[in-house]
Amino acid sequence: TLQQYKDLMGANELSLLIGKGALTTHFQPIVNLRDGDIYGYESLARGVNDDGSLVYPDKLFNWAKQGDMLFYLDRACRETSLKTAAVKNIKNKVFINFIPTAIYDPEHCLQSTVKWAKQLEFDPKNIIFEVTETEQVEDVEHLSKILSFYKSQGFMVALDDVGSGYSSLNMIARLKPDIVKIDREIIDGIDTNTVNQSVFKAIITLAKESGIIVLAEGAERAEEVAYCAANGAD
Repeated sequence: TLQQYKDLMGANELSLLIGKGALTTHFQPIVNLRDGDIYGYESLARGVNDDGSLVYPDKLFNWAKQGDMLFYLDRACRETSLKTAAVKNIKNKVFINFIPTAIYDPEHCLQSTVKWAKQLEFDPKNIIFEVTETEQVEDVEHLSKILSFYKSQGFMVALDDVGSGYSSLNMIARLKPDIVKIDREIIDGIDTNTVNQSVFKAIITLAKESGIIVLAEGAERAEEVAYCAANGAD
């Protein structure tokens, strides 16, 4: 069918990008609200076409899903993040996304990522592996095994998009991450939105009781930043 043909072409494009190493990483700063210093960087994957134009993650991961290549793209993005951070001589913490459904056996699937981290001489505590699509995780036990493997290698782990799904607080309690990232939809307008404030405070309370660092994502206005700083975000 036409859709199958489009899926095949997308998978072929992705295969070519990965094969010739045409992935790159951009770094978005994460700021410490206490002193204004840069705490770390979130790594953002991009594909690079021959003409220099960028291919954004939504397209990359759609191609990967269509062509059953999610594992290969996820691994390539993790390794590219590490290599680019080393080239840029980044000494702060680096947040690297991963999709848990792309990892069937942590020890086998993640060995090359661990190898590159060690080979590039990163301090493990400066690498934070961040679970994306948290609200879509059905097998929490499997995710727990992945996070335990990362922790056993000395890395930190983070949960992304906390607050966007009904099970977020339960996930925090069960998985005990080092960092939680409050979803940007909760942060948007939080200085005036009382419902969002209630969700925010519930996450803060649970996190602080468990010694978890709280990161507020997507604060675009000074008022949002001020509210987050005054009410417990790190």
